[in-house]
Amino acid sequence: MRDYRKDLIDAKYHLAVVKRMFETYHEFEDKRVLIGIINELAKASSSLIRAYLIFDGVLGKNYIKNLEIFAKKVGPTYLDRLILDNILKTLEVERSQKISPIEYAKNDKIILLISGKYRFLTARRLEEFFEAVNFGVKSFPEKFRQI
Repeated sequence: MRDYRKDLIDAKYHLAVVKRMFETYHEFEDKRVLIGIINELAKASSSLIRAYLIFDGVLGKNYIKNLEIFAKKVGPTYLDRLILDNILKTLEVERSQKISPIEYAKNDKIILLISGKYRFLTARRLEEFFEAVNFGVKSFPEKFRQI
């Protein structure tokens, strides 16, 4: 069985990257930085979800089933609903951004065309996702010493 600590460290690493990217974005408002933030947040969320599933001993091989188990059983045990929803939403936003045929940025917003509808994503909303994933990492049930 895998050790959850590796995935927890990966989540912390990707969160540190996101933090630096936000600092860069506030200096140079560039769409590519926001896209990078979306991708790194998704990596952090995936690693965090895997860490929780491994910690609970329910990690399987099916990605979709793992998400369902996390959303319905494991996540609510450790996190409140808003935090859990935001962590899952980061994965949804990343998937939607990848399949969107149109990406346009104006000011602090990204406009995506998803299923024939325009969706707006702001830098502030991405910061909320960052805070949720960061809270998920900080409230992990077991503390360990990182070497």
